[in-house]
Amino acid sequence: MNGPIIPRDEAARELSVEPRVLLKYERRGLVRVVSEGAVEGYGPEEVRRLWTIVTYQRDLGINLAGVEVVLKLRDHMAEVHRRVGALAERLRDALDDAEADRDHA
Repeated sequence: MNGPIIPRDEAARELSVEPRVLLKYERRGLVRVVSEGAVEGYGPEEVRRLWTIVTYQRDLGINLAGVEVVLKLRDHMAEVHRRVGALAERLRDALDDAEADRDHA
């Protein structure tokens, strides 16, 4: 894990929610908790994800099931984006190799 762990109680306070709300998100698999000694909390990426969940619910009025769907879609799109980027890189490499072969022929 990169970065400091933010304890659950502190994250809840900063997000203006009860710690039990964060526990509910954990049980649903929306965020991953990490432990550092006796402290359970979240890394920076998970805190951003928590902020997103709370924002969707509080500001946009999306229920938790809807938030879950949106997050899964976002995660899927991020994976597709990563794969397309990797494929584009491989294609560039193949084109560069083909051009180099043509120049040497």
